[in-house]
Amino acid sequence: MRATLRRVKQLILRLSPDLHRRVKARADREGRSVNAWMTSLLEATVDADVTEDRQARANAKAAALGMLVTFDLPPVDEETLERGRKGLEELAPEIVRILEEDRNREL
Repeated sequence: MRATLRRVKQLILRLSPDLHRRVKARADREGRSVNAWMTSLLEATVDADVTEDRQARANAKAAALGMLVTFDLPPVDEETLERGRKGLEELAPEIVRILEEDRNREL
């Protein structure tokens, strides 16, 4: 069986030393290479421009800015969902009170 080579193109960027340092630090924080981080940033940005779905565009732009976090959550049973709904119903009046208090505060 013959291995198929994936063809890639190279893109050379000229960055200031400060920008390169920040990009490298960001990639390091995410445990990725600069190339992998820049590729994902470019993919998200381009996808944001070409998609017709507003939510997908917003998600792509947030991802490009590093502001989108996704989690693989385990499935939740109906009993847990119901407990969550009841808890939210109990907290809702207090949340509304805090928000109204904040809105009425003069800044």
